[in-house]
Amino acid sequence: MMEGFGEIMTLEETAKYLKMGKSTLYKMAREGKIPAVKVELRRNNKVIIRVPYNQELIRKVKTISGRRWNPKGKYWEVPYDENLVSKLQALFGENLVIDPYFHLMPSQKELSIRKYSRRTIKSYMRYNRDFLLFAGKRPEEIENEDIKKYLYYMVEKKNVATSTLNIIINALKFYYGEVLGKNFIYNVKRPKKDKKLPIVLSRGEIRKILNAPSNIKHKAMLMLIYSAGLRVGEVVKLKPEDIDSERGLIHIKGSKGRKDRYTILSQSALKILRECTAPLISSHQLQFLSPVFHRTEVS
Repeated sequence: MMEGFGEIMTLEETAKYLKMGKSTLYKMAREGKIPAVKVELRRNNKVIIRVPYNQELIRKVKTISGRRWNPKGKYWEVPYDENLVSKLQALFGENLVIDPYFHLMPSQKELSIRKYSRRTIKSYMRYNRDFLLFAGKRPEEIENEDIKKYLYYMVEKKNVATSTLNIIINALKFYYGEVLGKNFIYNVKRPKKDKKLPIVLSRGEIRKILNAPSNIKHKAMLMLIYSAGLRVGEVVKLKPEDIDSERGLIHIKGSKGRKDRYTILSQSALKILRECTAPLISSHQLQFLSPVFHRTEVS
């Protein structure tokens, strides 16, 4: 009955027939161990539909407007729209295995509206998708126990750090609490922060690190990161007008949490910056730490 979908059984019916859990069967369907209509999202909002060879299923795919067959990948491509998933569910019913990312699209939109950083959006989407794959359920079927099992799995099996676990809890709370309006997520307790002593390098070790790069631009970047306490993402976005040599300050714009701040500029770092920019100023091709810098001298 399963071969080729001669008589189409839903995944729920198949689970009962094979006497296994529905979540286990959905996992097998995603892995391609049993036939099912699988839907994935690719770049440029292209949706991929993988269909086992069955005339009835293929006929249903052909009713979708804008569909296109990809002979190389052996799948159908259709443009994404907000009503696509409900259309596919109406067409294929329980035989449809949807990538959890589709369920999370409203969360991505809400995060963007609230001006969360790109990195935060990426993290929240990744962990929510990973959780749904782990649970093998749709978002509306999730219970508090599923979340606790996932958190336990991440701690015991994946050995994630406390900071990562807090990010995961934030991601789950945002989607299930803010987007879906569920209350059970707030019962999840946060872990205590680790208290670790920092590794303090000697002056000699620091000197070796700062003198290691042969490229003067790389050396300038290291000097700024160490002396001013900058993140890598901050130092590569610096522009010459952000350097205030008179007051010995660096203006950091749009940093973590979309916050601006000032930090110290050491004389050693300033000296390296002047060495770094001097030859480029003379040739009118100032490419400071990032190629987007204006042609402005570091005074």
